[in-house]
Amino acid sequence: MLRFACCSRRRLLLAAVCCFATLGMVRPVAAADADLAKTTPSGAVFFAEISGLDAWIDKLQNSDLVKSLPSNPQVQAFYASPQGRKADAGRKAIENQLGMDLWTLGKTAFSGRVSVALYPHDGRKEPDAVIAVQVKEAAALDKIRERVAPLLPLIEDQISLTTGPGNIPVRSMDGKVFIAECDNWIVAASTSELMNRALTLRAGSSDGSKALADDAPFVAMTKQLGSQHLARSYVNLELVTQGMGGRLGPEKLDNPGVSLLLGGLYELANHSPFFGSTLDLDSQRLVFTHSIAGKPESIGEKYAPLFAAEGKPDAGSLPNVPGLIGGWILHRDFAGWYKRREELLDAKVLPEFDKFEAGLANLLPGKDYGTDILPSLGNKLTFVAAPQDYSHLNEKPGMQLPGFALVWDLGKPDEAEQTLNLLFQTVATISNLNAGQQGRQPWVLSSESYKDVQIQFGKYSQKPKGERLPIVFNFMPAAARVRDKFVMASSVDLCKHLVDVYLTPTTTTATAKPTRNDFLFELTGESLANILDANRGLLEARSVAQEGKTSDQAQADVTTLLQLVRAVRTLRLTTGAEADGYRVQLEAVWK
Repeated sequence: MLRFACCSRRRLLLAAVCCFATLGMVRPVAAADADLAKTTPSGAVFFAEISGLDAWIDKLQNSDLVKSLPSNPQVQAFYASPQGRKADAGRKAIENQLGMDLWTLGKTAFSGRVSVALYPHDGRKEPDAVIAVQVKEAAALDKIRERVAPLLPLIEDQISLTTGPGNIPVRSMDGKVFIAECDNWIVAASTSELMNRALTLRAGSSDGSKALADDAPFVAMTKQLGSQHLARSYVNLELVTQGMGGRLGPEKLDNPGVSLLLGGLYELANHSPFFGSTLDLDSQRLVFTHSIAGKPESIGEKYAPLFAAEGKPDAGSLPNVPGLIGGWILHRDFAGWYKRREELLDAKVLPEFDKFEAGLANLLPGKDYGTDILPSLGNKLTFVAAPQDYSHLNEKPGMQLPGFALVWDLGKPDEAEQTLNLLFQTVATISNLNAGQQGRQPWVLSSESYKDVQIQFGKYSQKPKGERLPIVFNFMPAAARVRDKFVMASSVDLCKHLVDVYLTPTTTTATAKPTRNDFLFELTGESLANILDANRGLLEARSVAQEGKTSDQAQADVTTLLQLVRAVRTLRLTTGAEADGYRVQLEAVWK
C-alpha cells in the first residue's frame, strides 16, 4: 500500500538552503520550461506546483488583517510565551543572515514556480522526491547565495561534488540528497537517478527520458483542468489503486450515510486515472477545484441514483429568503438508492434498515418506507437557515438560534403531503410529551391560511415570559405544502418566507450554462456574523470560562472573529458531473 507521507529527511531541507551558495560554477543549459511538469521525471504518484505566488504574498503582507496582528491580544500573548520568544529569535537570526525579511524571502522563492513530485519506492514507506524552484530573476538568488556562503564550511565535510547531464554540477549530502542549480532554478532530489533524469529533461536531451507531462493520466488531467493556475496538484490513481490491490477500498460501503452522500464519487474515483486539484485566486474570489475523470453513466445503473441525470433538473439554488444565512441542497434518487441498498452496502449494515422500517411503522402505520413513502418524494432535499423573529415570545432566548427548515420536493404531491403531515403531527405530539423536561409548556397544534397555503404550526397558549429563556424556546414548528414542495420549519415566519419564494415563478435565461450539480452548500458571511453578534455575550463568557482568558482578550477574539466572518461575502461548495469527469468546487468570495 502506497503512503504519501512527505519525505522526512531533514538533510533535504538543510541542503536546499545551503545549495544557494555551494555551486560557484554556473554552466549554460537550455532554459527550463515555465511548466515544471515538463522537466519533472515521469512516474510520479503525486505532483504539486505553485506559480506566481509572490504577488499574493505582497497583498497579504500589506493587508489590513496582517497590519492588525501586532495589536491582537492572542498574538501578543504568543510572542510573550517561551515558544513565541524562540520563534521570534529564529526569525531574526534568519533575517540577519540573509539580509532580508521573511516576506521578501517568500516573494523571492515563490516569484516563479515551485513544484514537488513524489515517487513510489518499493520496500520503503517514504516516497522518493524531486523538488524544483524556478524564480523570475537569477539576481535574486545570487543575493541569497552571498549571505549563505559563510555558513557552508560548517557542513563541507558532508558534501561531495559530481557532474550531471548538461554539465551541471551536482552536490550530494552523504549520498542521500542531491542538489543542482543553474541561473534561476534549483532542483533537489532524493536519489541520483531522479536527479539525472530531471537534469536530462532540463538539458533537452534526446536520450528517451520521459517527463511527467507526457504520462497519460497527467495528460488527461491537464486536458480536463488546464495548466494555467495559481496552484495545481495531481495524484496518479492508477498507481494508487495498483498499490492497493486494484481498488481504493471495498466495493460495498459499510456506512449508509457515506454511501448516499459520496458513494457515487467514490466509485467513479476507483475508475479514474487521476485525481486533480487546482487553485485560482483574484482580488475578491478564490476557487478550489477537485476533479476526476469519467462520466457517471460509465459505472453502471446501480450508481445512477447517486448522480443528477443529464438533461434533467439538478440541485439548483437555495431559496432566497430574507437574511439567508446558508444551507444545502442534496439531489439524489432516494428511492432508487434505497431499492439498490443490497447492491451498494455491506451486508452487515442491512439489518439496521429493518430496524429503521420497524420504528417508522410505529409513526406511520400502514406505510411501507421503500414502496410507499420514498417513491412519493422527489429527488431533492433542501436545508435552509435564516434569521427568525420572536413574536411568539415576550423575551428572546438566552441563546438566539436562526430558523431552520427542511424542504422536500414531492414526486407524488398528494400522497407525500398526507404522509409528511402525519409525520409532522406525530413528531410534534411526541415532543410535547417531553415539554416538562424541556422547561416549556406544550405546543397547541393550530393552522392558518397564508396566501391560500395552509400552514399548520405549534403555538403556546400563552406567550412565555422571563429573561434568557432556555434554548428550546427558539423553536415553534410549522409545516406547509407549497405546490410540489413540503416545508417543515422551526419557526412560522421562516415557513411563510419559504411559501413566498415557492409561490413565485422561477425564471431561467436561455444563455445560462446547464449544470449537473447534485450537491450545493452555501454560506453568507454577513448574515452568519449577525447571528454570532446576537450571541456575543455568550461567546465571550465561554472564552473566559473554558479557555481562561481575560474579559478584554475574549472581547478582542470575538471582534476578530466577526470581522473575519463579515469579510466573507459567500462560501459555496458544489459537486457535479461535467463533460469529461466529475468536479468538486469550493468558491469563496469576499468583500
